[in-house]
Amino acid sequence: MGGVIAIVVALLAFGIPLAVPLFAQRWRTLVLLLVLGGLFFGWVTLDLAAPDGITQALGPFTFGLMLFGFAAGAIAKFVMLLSNRG
Repeated sequence: MGGVIAIVVALLAFGIPLAVPLFAQRWRTLVLLLVLGGLFFGWVTLDLAAPDGITQALGPFTFGLMLFGFAAGAIAKFVMLLSNRG
């Protein structure tokens, strides 16, 4: 049962940050989301280095999945906005 929970949490850790940039409708919104994502993942990087950081509960693997999902969503939305003809 623990393995099933781990897989579900891993899918959520990847899928939710993947979806966040995809909600952007314009370039300005995408840039704002990228700045906020950069600030968040910068904070996570600094906090994971601290032995008593708040992010230690989830660990670097979960936040790595989140970062990869966010980057994939940002690349996909960049391509969508770049190819938009309207």
